[in-house]
Amino acid sequence: MQELYILPFDHRGSFMKIIGAASPPSDEDIATAKEYKKIIYEAFKKSVKGGVPKGKAGILVDEWLGKEILLDARANGFIVCNTFEKSGQDEFEFERKDWKRQLEEINPDYAKILIRYNPEGDQQLNARQNGRLAAFTKHLKGKKNKFLLELLVPATDEQMQKAGGDKDKYEQEIRPELMVRAIKEIQASGASPDVWKIEGLDSARKMQAVGTQVKAGNPDAGIIILGRGESAERAEHWLRIGAKVDNAIGFAVGRTVFRDALEDYAAGKISRSEAIGKISDNFSFFVNVWRKAKDGRKAF
Repeated sequence: MQELYILPFDHRGSFMKIIGAASPPSDEDIATAKEYKKIIYEAFKKSVKGGVPKGKAGILVDEWLGKEILLDARANGFIVCNTFEKSGQDEFEFERKDWKRQLEEINPDYAKILIRYNPEGDQQLNARQNGRLAAFTKHLKGKKNKFLLELLVPATDEQMQKAGGDKDKYEQEIRPELMVRAIKEIQASGASPDVWKIEGLDSARKMQAVGTQVKAGNPDAGIIILGRGESAERAEHWLRIGAKVDNAIGFAVGRTVFRDALEDYAAGKISRSEAIGKISDNFSFFVNVWRKAKDGRKAF
């Protein structure tokens, strides 16, 4: 399957926090957010111009703040991923009721949905979400658009108690098995993503179990590793671990790449061109980390 080096900046609520927007955001805040997303896009294009393989490099952007970017990226032959879920919701619902029309208008290479799903959580909530994912899969059947599903497995109160309130213990000792179970349940519902966007783990063996379950539902499906807004060191560690999974095809690291540069730009510490340069350098860095970790390829 095609490798994917994705720069995700489909964040909406969290993006408004980065730029210091009011709640609810003003028209000026929205205009600023759109401009900042253009900075990220310019950085992405700079990385491609600098050697990141165009046929593997993609952007993941929302329609609300990034429609112009989506259309420009599609016109220029970049891999385009578009977000279909509402922002910051515990239960996945479509951003637009006419999401089928959105698919036609944007025509992304990858239609992305984020879901928070814990197999030991609210079963009715899980069933509702599975129904929507299955309907999405059914609609995409026979179309060129591929399905990209981002899976987050937030802890229940009972699971956090079991972990003694230790978030790291939950994430590394309890969450791995829950991820496998969640994927299996989602697959059983009739949903069949082409790519799973997965939280990183500190164990290659546990990460491979996730990849194996993904293949059990669809032998051609791959996984990409997300950065979750963590430090560059943490994200790099997860990518190196994830690269050992046989059906791992890439990564999607966003806030770790662009947050500091945008905050510095907003504070007047750096210029627009400097912000673009820093974001570009960060994205290119993770591309090189992945390429070296996956098969020892030299930096581009």
